Amino acid sequence: MAKYLYLISYILDNQPGTCELRSDEEDLSREAARDYLQGLHRNEATSFTDVQVQRLEHEHQPGTSPGHYQQP
Repeated sequence: MAKYLYLISYILDNQPGTCELRSDEEDLSREAARDYLQGLHRNEATSFTDVQVQRLEHEHQPGTSPGHYQQP
């Protein structure tokens, strides 16, 4: 299993999105994240903007989205 967990935030066709990526790489570049996103969205437009990568230090709770605030 990959050592590092990354949160990738992006905008695709004016809609915000996030995904997680596990990698053995200690640092994940925005270019590598963009390549990963293009692989995920092969059948959709590939006009990604505002791609941001954040390494997560802790696991999040299953069933929650780590990129957005969860109301109690």
